[in-house]
Amino acid sequence: MPHRKIQSANLKPRYSKGKISVFGINSVYPRTPWIAAWWSAAFPGFGHMFIGKYLHGFVLIFWELVVNSQSNLNTGIALSFLGRFEEAKAQIDQDWGLLYVAVYVYSIWDSYRCAVEIKKSHVLAEAEDAPVPPSDVSFFDVVILDKKIPWAGAVWSMLTPGLGQLYSGSTIVGTFVLAWWIFICYKAEAVRVYLYSLQGNFAGAAAIVDWQWFLFLPSMYAFAVYHAYTSVNENNTLFDIEQIRYLRMRAANLGQQHTHENNAVQIVATFEHSPFVEMAIHDLEKLGVPSRQIVALPMENLDSHTHIVDSIHRVDGRSILDGAMMGGTIFAVLGVIYGFVWHWGPVIWGLLGLGGGFLLGLLIELAVNKKKLKLFPTRKSEVMVEVTCDASQQKQLIQVLKSRKANGFVIMPR
Repeated sequence: MPHRKIQSANLKPRYSKGKISVFGINSVYPRTPWIAAWWSAAFPGFGHMFIGKYLHGFVLIFWELVVNSQSNLNTGIALSFLGRFEEAKAQIDQDWGLLYVAVYVYSIWDSYRCAVEIKKSHVLAEAEDAPVPPSDVSFFDVVILDKKIPWAGAVWSMLTPGLGQLYSGSTIVGTFVLAWWIFICYKAEAVRVYLYSLQGNFAGAAAIVDWQWFLFLPSMYAFAVYHAYTSVNENNTLFDIEQIRYLRMRAANLGQQHTHENNAVQIVATFEHSPFVEMAIHDLEKLGVPSRQIVALPMENLDSHTHIVDSIHRVDGRSILDGAMMGGTIFAVLGVIYGFVWHWGPVIWGLLGLGGGFLLGLLIELAVNKKKLKLFPTRKSEVMVEVTCDASQQKQLIQVLKSRKANGFVIMPR
C-alpha cells in the first residue's frame, strides 16, 4: 500500500481497489496464484471464491455438485482408496464422468490465471491511488468497512460454515455457503451421523451415511473456515489502505501546520489503523483545535517477522496458515474415506484427520520458512498524530487521546 502520492494518481482511476455494497465487500487483493489453484483442485469453484470471483465460483460449485453426484465420482474415489477398484469402476457413470474432466482442469487453470491478473490489477490500482468508499447505506443494509478479528470469523465458520462469511460482511457469499452446507448435510445424513458418532453408535452411523454426499463435506468445511479467516484479513487490509489514503489526502489539503506563537503545547500520539483515528481528529476539532494544527500521517511498517497468526492488530499477508489448512483438508478427506470402514466412523476420523493434517502442514511451513517467526503479532503504531494547541486545552486533548485508544503520546518539550 503506497504511503506517498504517486504522479499517476493525478489521473482519474481506471482500476478499482475494492467495492462495498449491500451484497458484501470485495477487494482486488494480491492472492497467491498456486493457493487459488490448489483450492480449485480440492473443490472446483473454491479457487475462484478465494480470489474474489464469486460468480464464477458459484457456477463451478453448482456444476461440481451436479456432475460429481450424477457420476458417483466421490464414491468411486473412496472405493479406490480402499482398494476396491472393481466396485469403484462399477459405481462411476462414464457418461457423466467424461463431462467432469475438462471443467475440472479449467477451474484449476483459470483460478491460477485470474489470480495472476488480479495481482497486476492490484499494482495498477495502488499506482493510481483509487479511492474506496468506506461505507454503503441502502434500504436493505448498512455495510461499513471496519477492523474485525480474523479468528472470530474462523471460529464462527467452525461452528456453522457461512457464519464467518456473514461476520466478514459478505452477505451473499455467507448466505450461499450456509445454504449449500445445509443442503449437503441433509443429503449426506450428516447431522444424524454426527449425533450417532457422539453417542458411540458407530455402526448406526456407518449404516446411514451417504458416501457420495458426505465426501463433499471435508473440503467444504475446511474452505469455509479458511475463507472466513482470509476474508476478514483482506477487509482489514482494505480498511488500512482506505484510511492511509484519507490521511494522506487530508494532510495534502490542509497544507503546512500553523502553530501558536505564545503559550502553545505540542503533543504527538500514535494509533493503530482503526476508526478511532478519525474519531479522535473530529473530537479534537470539536475542542476548538484548528484542522491545520492536527497532522495525521501513516507510518511505514518496519516489522520483518513472519507471523503464524494474523490479528486485528496486524494483517501483513505473511502468516503461514495456508499450508496448515491444505494439510488439514487433505487428511480430513482421507480420514472420512477410511472412516467409512474403520470403527470410529467418518466423523471422528475426519475431525482427527483435519486436526492432524493442520498440525502437520503447520510444522512443514515452520520447517520451510526461513524467516524469524512470531506466534502472535503485537500491537503496532501505524498512524502518527501531531497536535499543536493552547496549553489550556492540554488536559482535554490528552483525555480525547486516551478515550480514542491511542497507543501512547508524548508532550514535546518547548
